[in-house]
Amino acid sequence: MTKTVEEKYQWELQAYGCTAGAIDNALQDYRDPLMLAASMLSDAQEIISPDFNPDGAVDEAVANQARQYMNRAKYIIFKMMKDERNA
Repeated sequence: MTKTVEEKYQWELQAYGCTAGAIDNALQDYRDPLMLAASMLSDAQEIISPDFNPDGAVDEAVANQARQYMNRAKYIIFKMMKDERNA
């Protein structure tokens, strides 16, 4: 089954918190895109840390934001792997 443009857009928003195109645009500003991926993983790590959540409970919205940071980082890593294979 092929996704419609709207379905793809909605999927990207829930997975990344933005579109894949927005991630691609952000990548153009980085000499080393893997550093951007690492930064996103650090952001995810930070917002679920005990310092950010002193009572130990991570709010559902914060957990979702961390998930989206991680998905963005994976998108970049997989894109770089694909580009490396095609080079």
